[in-house]
Amino acid sequence: MTTSARANDERPSSQKKQRRASVAQVAAHSPEALITYRVSVLAQALSRLVDASVQSSIGLTSRQWRCLVILNRLGTSPSGTVARMASFDHSQVSRVALELTEKGLITQVSDAGDRRKQILSLTPAGVECLRNGIPHSLQRQARLQARLEPAEYEIFCRALNVLQDEAQKMLEDVKEGE
Repeated sequence: MTTSARANDERPSSQKKQRRASVAQVAAHSPEALITYRVSVLAQALSRLVDASVQSSIGLTSRQWRCLVILNRLGTSPSGTVARMASFDHSQVSRVALELTEKGLITQVSDAGDRRKQILSLTPAGVECLRNGIPHSLQRQARLQARLEPAEYEIFCRALNVLQDEAQKMLEDVKEGE
């Protein structure tokens, strides 16, 4: 028996893969009670908020902004590293890098050792864009965080970490089952 099969057998029956839902389960299904649904709805709302905010304040999309702030955090980096840290696929970062290059906010050059690998760097204009955008980011953070007591915020952050870790494990389980 493989490790993943053994792990599946050790799961509580509520976590074992069920082939089909019963008619009663279909009738009672309430997506708004699911963690995945609620987090997805929140993520979409926050993404729309960031999109609207960065578009109106600095003329970027939320994807462009995320890549810019990640690149600022990492320093000069390969696009694959930016993709991993931004939780984007490589093609998304390639498109965004081209857009940011056209705007003069980053440069991209081929790696000398591997011509397929693109190395991304902020330009002075990119740093200025960050200087203009970060205050808006901090204001969004402060307003959202103010809705929670400090203890609630700490619990929220811990819960996000636990759920992200478990989601990654579940994704690996799904991939192993393919």
